[in-house]
Amino acid sequence: MPFLSDPQNRRTLVFILLVLCAIAIVVTLKLPGLIIAAMLVGAGWFMLRTRPDTAERKALRSSISLSADDIQDVIAEFEEFETSTEAESLADRTLYRPALLDLDCSHPAIDAFHYELAGARRFLRRLNIRIHAHGMRTQDLEALLRVTDERARELKESWLAARRAAFRLGPDYRTRQIDDEN
Repeated sequence: MPFLSDPQNRRTLVFILLVLCAIAIVVTLKLPGLIIAAMLVGAGWFMLRTRPDTAERKALRSSISLSADDIQDVIAEFEEFETSTEAESLADRTLYRPALLDLDCSHPAIDAFHYELAGARRFLRRLNIRIHAHGMRTQDLEALLRVTDERARELKESWLAARRAAFRLGPDYRTRQIDDEN
């Protein structure tokens, strides 16, 4: 039943049934029924307000944050490759993989990485707002987790493929591209 698949509808249905039971108790038991019904409705309202899926939402938000950290780790690796003054990083970007910093490089893997990197940065800027948006249902958070996991996986794979491609191209990739065209 589609009506019962939504948690909000289930809570509403449970609350209506609880109120009907309380009315039946009051009609049957009069004053003692009123006291019992008041306690029953109060306990039911408290249980419905604390929502059992709150813990699940918290866990989903935590998982999304971990996936976002994976994306941020790849971005940090690239930024370290791009700007680090350590000898190893400097040699890597000048002697072994200079094509990785060239935004005009026509190699598909490197081009794909820069595209994924730009998308990942935009995604992370908007992610925090979406995670904590009011009215996010559990299903919405699950979908966001799937998207975040997928983006993290794609960015990591793209980063590794771009590094391999840049290494294969080597430091004289521009002259080889010109030679390949002739």
